[in-house]
Amino acid sequence: MAPGRAFSNGTSITRPAVLASLPDLQDEMASCAARSGLDAQRIANLTLALEEVFVNICRYAYPEVDGTATLSCGTSGDQFVVEVVDHGQPFDPASVPEPELGADLDARPVGGLGWFLAQRLVDALEYRRDDGRNLIRLIIHQRQGQPT
Repeated sequence: MAPGRAFSNGTSITRPAVLASLPDLQDEMASCAARSGLDAQRIANLTLALEEVFVNICRYAYPEVDGTATLSCGTSGDQFVVEVVDHGQPFDPASVPEPELGADLDARPVGGLGWFLAQRLVDALEYRRDDGRNLIRLIIHQRQGQPT
């Protein structure tokens, strides 16, 4: 699917990639998800997954320059899709090791749980690098009986 495509019931906003932008992005996404008919639990899951993704963009995509992130969301077939695009440093999800959840807290490295958590909050989490952009897609199935 092409980045930034138009979705049914969709919206798109661009904000600076700073933590202060997170509430605007979450509110816009939650409004779009509600218009699309997602239930409160799925919206809560998406809100937390978006937070994990956006915090990583703020911290790692633009380590030495200011940048922006664009959020687009809406329905595509029987899915609700949240797409976050930035022009920052490439991100390789394959480089994110599975966290050792059974290890003592003192033995675990700081960080590394965000991508893991985001993956478990949505039905699919996709990443690709396209034309100098990072594209992250959070997908929730809208049909009843689908995993959440």
